[in-house]
Amino acid sequence: MGTRVGIIGVTETKCEEMNRRESTTDLVFRVTSQALKDAGIEQSDIDTVVMAESDQVDGRVIGAMAMALPAHAYGKDEIRVEDDGASALALAYMRCLSGHFDTAVIVSWSMCSQTDLDLLTGYSFDPFYHRPLGLNWKTAHGVQAMSYTRQFGITEEQAAKVTVKNRANAMNNENAHLRKKVDIGEVLNSGYVSLPLRRLNLPPYSDGACAIVITTEERAKKSGRPVAWINGVGWSNNTYYMGDKDLWRLSSLTQAAKKAYGTAGIRDPLKEIDVAEVYDVTSYHELMEYEALGFCKEGEGGKLIDSGATSMGGELPVNPSGGMLSSNPYVAVGLFRVAEAALQVTNQAGSRQVPGARTALAHGLSGVCGQSNSVIILSN
Repeated sequence: MGTRVGIIGVTETKCEEMNRRESTTDLVFRVTSQALKDAGIEQSDIDTVVMAESDQVDGRVIGAMAMALPAHAYGKDEIRVEDDGASALALAYMRCLSGHFDTAVIVSWSMCSQTDLDLLTGYSFDPFYHRPLGLNWKTAHGVQAMSYTRQFGITEEQAAKVTVKNRANAMNNENAHLRKKVDIGEVLNSGYVSLPLRRLNLPPYSDGACAIVITTEERAKKSGRPVAWINGVGWSNNTYYMGDKDLWRLSSLTQAAKKAYGTAGIRDPLKEIDVAEVYDVTSYHELMEYEALGFCKEGEGGKLIDSGATSMGGELPVNPSGGMLSSNPYVAVGLFRVAEAALQVTNQAGSRQVPGARTALAHGLSGVCGQSNSVIILSN
C-alpha cells in the first residue's frame, strides 16, 4: 500500500468550437503523448491507463476500445469510466494506492461539435415521466437554478457576476474557448434559454482533451518534476430523480467535500484553500457550489460573489482558468479542473497563476441536477 500519490505531468489541448484539424483519435494521441513528455517518462513506464469518455458523445459503442491505442494503452492494463474526468482521476489514484500500479495516465476528451448534447442528454431522463417534459442538461439545470433562486432570493445580477468573473479570467488562459470579456449588462440582456438561465449563464460547446500522469511518492521524487500531491479525494452520489431531493442544495457535493477535507485535514475551506477550480455548469451552480463546498453558509453564495472573495486577488479565487463557462469539453471538464489546480500549486499556471497558491481544490460533477460529485485536494 503506497503512502502518497502525486501529479507529475499535465497537458490540456486548446478548447475550441470545432476542431477541423484532427480526428478524435489524433487529439487523444497528441494530448497523451504530450503528458508523458511533460512527466519525463516513456510509454514503457506506464502501468495503467484510465479513460473518461461517453459513448453517446463519441457516437460509438464502447468508444474506449477505439481510443485505447491512441491513449498509449497498448500492452497495458486499461479501464474506463463513462463519467466526468475527475472520477477517472479518483479511480487512478486508488489504483496507485493499492500497490498494484505505480504510474497511471488519465485521459478524457469530448468533441461536442460532432454531436447534439441537448438531444443526447434528453435520453438520460426517465422515458415515461421525465423525458416527455423536454428535459435535457439545460432545462434540468434551469429547474434547479429556479429552485435555488426562489429558496434564497439569489438575483440575476449575482449570477451574472459569475459569468463576468470567469470570462475575464479566461482572457489569461491561452487554452480557453471563449476569450472575450462580458459585462453584467450583456449577460442580463442575453436571451432566456430555460428560465432563469440566459444564454450567457451557460457554457459553450467545445472540442478538447486533457491528460494527466500520476505516480507514487518514490517515483514522483525521482522524476525531478514539480509535484502536485493528492492530499484528499472524495466522491458521492445521490438520487437520480429530481423530485426526490432538495434541488436548491448540492447534497452529494457537500458529502464529497467532507470526505476530501477529512483526508486532507482541512477544517476551514475558505481560509485554508488558496484556489479552487469548480464545475460551473451554469453561473447559478457556481454559487450553489460555494455553499456546498463550505466556502460560505447555505444561501450566502450570492453574498460571497458580491464580496469579491472569489475573484482574482480575492480571499479564495475560483476558476482563474475561466472555468466551464469559458470552455466546455463536456465529459473532460472535471479533468481540466484537476489539471488547472495542479498547475496552480506547482506554480506553472502562467498569467492566470494565483500568487503563493499552495493548496487547491478541483471539482467534477455529472448526472441529473448534480447527482454525482467528486472533490480533489492538491498541494505542493
